[in-house]
Amino acid sequence: MSDDTYDEDPLDGPDDFFGNPSTDVEQLRQELRSLRDMVAQHSRILEAIDGVLDRLVDTREGKLRTARWCYHQPAPMHGVDVLPTWVAWYNLRYAPQAHTQRIPYCWEQHGGLAAEIATLVASWQHAFNDAKANTDAAQTWHDRWLPGFLQRMRQWVPADCFDGNHREPRTTPEPEETLQSLGPRT
Repeated sequence: MSDDTYDEDPLDGPDDFFGNPSTDVEQLRQELRSLRDMVAQHSRILEAIDGVLDRLVDTREGKLRTARWCYHQPAPMHGVDVLPTWVAWYNLRYAPQAHTQRIPYCWEQHGGLAAEIATLVASWQHAFNDAKANTDAAQTWHDRWLPGFLQRMRQWVPADCFDGNHREPRTTPEPEETLQSLGPRT
C-alpha cells in the first residue's frame, strides 16, 4: 500500500466501534427537522383538501352538495330512470307556462330529440350537479345549450306533439326503395 492513496481522510481520525456520535446525532437532528417540515406541509395540504371536500360533499349523506348557484332542487340523478325524470323536472322548472318550450311527453319516440335530451341532461349535470361544476358552466348552459336545444327541438318533433297529439315523424325512404320507385334505367 502506498502512502499517497487513502480510503479515508487521515485527518479525521479513526472511527471507533460506535462511529462518531456527535456527527451522527447532528445528522439525525437534521433529518428529524426535515421530516417535521414535511409532515407540517402535508398537514396543510390535507387541511386544504378537507376544506374543498366539505364544500362539495355532504358528509352526513355522502353525496355531492347542490351547487350554491342552483336555486332550485335538481332532478334526482341516481336510483331513477334519469332522462324521463329530468324531462319531467325540466318541464315543471323551466317551462310550466310555455308549452312551446315544454319537452313533449312523446319525446322518447323521436330518436333525434331523445339524443338531444341525453346530451342536454349531461351538460346540465356537469354545470350544476358535479364536483367540477362552476358558475361559468351554469351560465353557458343557460346562454348556449338551452336556447340551441329549444331551437332544434322543433326540427325533431312534429308540431302536433307539442299540443299533446303524438304524430310519427315523416320517414325518409331507404335509398334502395327510392331507386326502385324510379323504375329501371334505360
